Amino acid sequence: MEKSNRVKTPPFSFSHPSAKRFWISPVGKLHPMKQLPNIITLSRLVFLVAIAILAYESWAGAASLVFFLCLAASISDWLDGFVARRCGYITNFGKLMDAITDKVFVIGLFAVLLLRGMLGRGVEWLDQVGWIVLFITILRDLVITGIRMLAARRGVVLAADKMGKRKTIWQSTAICVLFAVPMFEKDFAFLGLPQVIAEFVWVNGVLYFFLGGILTVLSGAMYFVSYLPHLRAKAPEEGRAA
Repeated sequence: MEKSNRVKTPPFSFSHPSAKRFWISPVGKLHPMKQLPNIITLSRLVFLVAIAILAYESWAGAASLVFFLCLAASISDWLDGFVARRCGYITNFGKLMDAITDKVFVIGLFAVLLLRGMLGRGVEWLDQVGWIVLFITILRDLVITGIRMLAARRGVVLAADKMGKRKTIWQSTAICVLFAVPMFEKDFAFLGLPQVIAEFVWVNGVLYFFLGGILTVLSGAMYFVSYLPHLRAKAPEEGRAA
């Protein structure tokens, strides 16, 4: 029995040299598809605007559309990193924009939820505490962003850490669950579902919201302690000037 002379083709990888024809143009410039991870990251800002507008609409299906847009935006937070790793195109810009976009997206939708009264649903103290959590989140993110900017001036890019990612996951979960409440109450009303289901979903959303608030404080403290040496260290230019 004759042996086959065919050479086994290795599994395809976006970072493999054989993929250069796809990713690199004839003139040697980066193919536009190389920007796909960044496009996915920035698309969350488009989702934010669309959700903020649709959240105030009352026509049939608007609540469901808001929920699925929230779900798609949350998935994109995982998808951009996955594509960047598979394409071998992980950049400092991508790391920084991913972290900043997450913050803008979460803070923006938290504000929409509170302005629409979807967190407290008539329970005044819940809305008041929710605004406090939002204020703490904004303050924490401003401090962390400031640390990132100072570190960047010293040539160090600080990506989101694991605790920060967990915080974002729970915040995104809270957003999706809270936006699911009007979907059950309005768009799924024809199913004759008992009101207790929507109430159960709302209670879970509130719990996730405050869990995200707790992780916001903890991750902020851990981030500050972990990267404090970067703030104390002198920039290379400062060291030469001294």
